[in-house]
Amino acid sequence: MQFVHQALTWGFLLALVPLLIHLINMMRHRRVKWAAMEFLLAGYKKHRKWVWLKQLLLLLSRMAAVALLVAMLAQLKTQDQWLQLFGGQVTHHYVLVDDSYSMEDRVAGASALDAAKSVLRSIVEEAQQQDTAQRLTVIRYSQARDFSSAAKATSSPAIDFNAETINSDFAVTLEKQSRTIEPTQLSLSPLGAIAMVKQLVTSSRDENALIYLLSDFRERDWKSPADVRAALEGLKSSRTELHLVNCARESQPNLGIVAIQPADETRAAGVPLFVYVRVKNFGTTAVSKVQLKIESTFYAAADVATTPPEQLTGQVDELATLLLEKIEPGETISRRVQVYFPQPGKHVVSATLPEDPVASDNKHFSVIDFPDGERVLVVDGHEEAENAYYLEAAFRPLEKSNTGVRPEVKPAAFLRDAKAETLAPYSAIYLLDVDRLDNSAVELLETYVRTGGGLAIFAGPKNNVDFYSRTLYRDGTGLLPAPLGLEQQLAPAIDSATPDIELTRHPIFSFFVEETNPLIRGVRIDQYRAVQKGFAPTAENPVEIIAKLRNGSPLVLEKKVGEGTVIQVMTTLNPEWNDWAKNPSFVVVMLKLQSYLAAPARLDDPRLVGSPLRLALDANAYRSDVTFVIPGKTATGRSRIDLQLEADEKTPAIATAAIGLPGTAVSGVRQTDRAGIYEALPVTTKGEIDLRRYSVNVDPLEGDLATTPPEDLVERLDGIAFNYHLADQYQQQSLGEPGYNWSMLLLGLLVLLLLAEQFLAYSASYHPILGGAR
Repeated sequence: MQFVHQALTWGFLLALVPLLIHLINMMRHRRVKWAAMEFLLAGYKKHRKWVWLKQLLLLLSRMAAVALLVAMLAQLKTQDQWLQLFGGQVTHHYVLVDDSYSMEDRVAGASALDAAKSVLRSIVEEAQQQDTAQRLTVIRYSQARDFSSAAKATSSPAIDFNAETINSDFAVTLEKQSRTIEPTQLSLSPLGAIAMVKQLVTSSRDENALIYLLSDFRERDWKSPADVRAALEGLKSSRTELHLVNCARESQPNLGIVAIQPADETRAAGVPLFVYVRVKNFGTTAVSKVQLKIESTFYAAADVATTPPEQLTGQVDELATLLLEKIEPGETISRRVQVYFPQPGKHVVSATLPEDPVASDNKHFSVIDFPDGERVLVVDGHEEAENAYYLEAAFRPLEKSNTGVRPEVKPAAFLRDAKAETLAPYSAIYLLDVDRLDNSAVELLETYVRTGGGLAIFAGPKNNVDFYSRTLYRDGTGLLPAPLGLEQQLAPAIDSATPDIELTRHPIFSFFVEETNPLIRGVRIDQYRAVQKGFAPTAENPVEIIAKLRNGSPLVLEKKVGEGTVIQVMTTLNPEWNDWAKNPSFVVVMLKLQSYLAAPARLDDPRLVGSPLRLALDANAYRSDVTFVIPGKTATGRSRIDLQLEADEKTPAIATAAIGLPGTAVSGVRQTDRAGIYEALPVTTKGEIDLRRYSVNVDPLEGDLATTPPEDLVERLDGIAFNYHLADQYQQQSLGEPGYNWSMLLLGLLVLLLLAEQFLAYSASYHPILGGAR
């Protein structure tokens, strides 16, 4: 027998108070001589045993009531073997361990996950001191992320410990298994683990459940925990007790690389390209003098066919080591470097930060596809292709220069016979003073643009105004941003220094808008096509005017159609209506225009750790075998996975293969759970390797180490009863003494005893008969 609050046991002395009061009352009795006393004494002697018994019971009940009250307040506990006489229950400890990469957070060399494992050991040590059966279930967040309520948690092989009995030798087993618990590179939610525990608790009705969430409770995850709160609601039961254990000591400073983004410029082998690296300070204090190391990895085409896939590492070059002078709290800064790859292929740019409390977000990868060049379709309305001549000159300004743009000049009839597959390889299409197009060509262009293609339309004297307005503009529902009007002459300026073109802040004119280069101010526009009277952009037809003439008439307009972009220029590309093609600024504007139109086709494919990699191939064009290569802990520790393509259920002509799919985890680990470079190597029926390369990175937001104060947790989990603990204080504050707490039972007995005391007091006291003689 023991008490939680030992100091209150002195209160048992208060049980003597009723006895003292009784003795004091006895001392107040006096002998009084009275003639009628003999009669009363005779009656008293006849009933005194019964009276004494009632008085004794009343005295004892009052003393017992005081003793029960003190025992209840001191929280009496007894060894559970007493309860076993009446059928004792098993205590089951469910421990949910957060193994997100934020649990790497280190203080004095120990991570938050190390603190979680220390708490787990304390739970087991405490359970070993109990006298009833104790069981342990340990579930990592990563192991339960694929859990479905339709599955049976009891049969899940992912659980570290599944209802294991805790005996005297269990500490050895726990220590061995704990060595396998390490932080992942994932950003995880507790929902899957809570759902799994809910099913386990529901299926085990003959046990008391103690549920522990060992996490770092970052503000990002617990700022609006509506889903978690709803999940915890399902655990409410008189047999469950919830404990939240914060394993993060404090909010640590942390830097993370949030992105590596290639510039929206032409990407081609042999053409330099700027790459932007973005670094964020997730801490609460400024950080100074940080070195950012940027490297490139070049993969020669010849090595793909001669080197085993898992040994293909590429040629690594250090591009630069940049010094970040100062990053303010919460600030994201961007730095750029120039990369150059002499051969086409999917090459890699990576960036690395120095070591800090969290290592996973200090490395970032980006795969950039550098083709031979960007194919461009040029449709010229002039028989001599005069417009195309100037456009080709802009894309190839010098004989030895390489802009990466590969123009292909075709007549308008080319679009009449083309198909969607024909236009797909082109990064952009230019219509230069084209008279009109067939309806099939218009539909083809609309499909091309809506799926991400870029289209530039230059006006000219050959334009069929009725066709453009009726078919291409189509009351604002077609491709054309604005309906064409009549040809107009631009009146000479009063001041010869006044430029003919007024630019807005737009990526196409970014080089000139700050007036760092005055060349474009010298462009002269003699003639142009006005838009039809009454035209104005509307919410249903959003059009942006990105350049105007000095008389206010639109010169360049932009319209988004589906995933693509249409640019309309209201003057000719050749010098027939202007001298722009003879101005040095023309080359810059055309290259910027091409980069802008082709931007949707260059959209990168960012992938996060843990997401699946899927291949969907033409079943008739590829062999059935495919190889995947996944990264290891080191650059040379890559692994190879050989799979067979399978026909898609809905489209049998498509063959698919994938790694890292939900439900395919082995011991809770998927094949895509590590950041790095992944490769897929399908082989065509001609025996050619079609290399696909992917960059997989951690979720940068998981690197935000701001923790949630306990008072905020209480407010946000309103209605959820839980005990909050700090991991580093857990060893000094036991979650509960061994044995059974009798407080609730004592309360019930106290109420019954007080009722009995009132009955005895009434029975032992004198009550005159109402209406009797006085």
